[in-house]
Amino acid sequence: MPKNSLDFTAFVLAGGLGKRLRQVVSDRPKPMADVLGQPFLEILTRLLVAKGIHKFVMLVGYKADSIEEHFNDSRFGDLEIMFSHETEPLGTGGAVKHAQRFATDPTLLVNGDTYLDVNIKELYEFHKVRGADVTISLFRVADVSRYGSVSVNSDGLVINFHEKSVNFCNPGLINAGVSLVSRSFMDALPEQNQFSMETEVFPKLANTGRMFGLEQKGPFFDIGTPESYREFQEFVSNGAIRV
Repeated sequence: MPKNSLDFTAFVLAGGLGKRLRQVVSDRPKPMADVLGQPFLEILTRLLVAKGIHKFVMLVGYKADSIEEHFNDSRFGDLEIMFSHETEPLGTGGAVKHAQRFATDPTLLVNGDTYLDVNIKELYEFHKVRGADVTISLFRVADVSRYGSVSVNSDGLVINFHEKSVNFCNPGLINAGVSLVSRSFMDALPEQNQFSMETEVFPKLANTGRMFGLEQKGPFFDIGTPESYREFQEFVSNGAIRV
């Protein structure tokens, strides 16, 4: 195992339907959207590898075959890549619970449609020092209406989650889609078919003393809409990262 390896597994949430992106990406799942001839999910995976992650579980559902076929290629032979298949939409929470057998302590949760140049080692140290059940990465944006927002105190304790609202267009911190979760947290997730981590689980943890957030400086892109997908393509084509 490489010297910089972090000894925990990344769960990559890659099973969503990607309906908002269908008008420009209709023949594949959203995380496999093409960026200069390379799937977004491969770019994301290579970013995480560079930061010390070498064990992955792809949480797949919609058009899962294209993801599995791509990552079963010999080019990824130096990585441990497994797949957790959902036969019906489970939501982010249900997908994580379904994959629990692959979990480490902690487990890194990563949105498969989000690029964040996160400092994982810093996030891990922060998570350990705080004794957190969940530590989320935060990113500051000019308009939180698309994402909802997160409030933290001076120690990083999450105080509140605010739902998405077109009437709430202020600048603020958002959940940037990369989190560390403890095994005990995953054990306590409900045994039900479909639920959302972001709207049903994380808000309940706010202000319990068990959930913390650490701001990251980016860059950050969510390719969930045609506009943001185009912005990421431009970011890559300008040479900001190598693919």
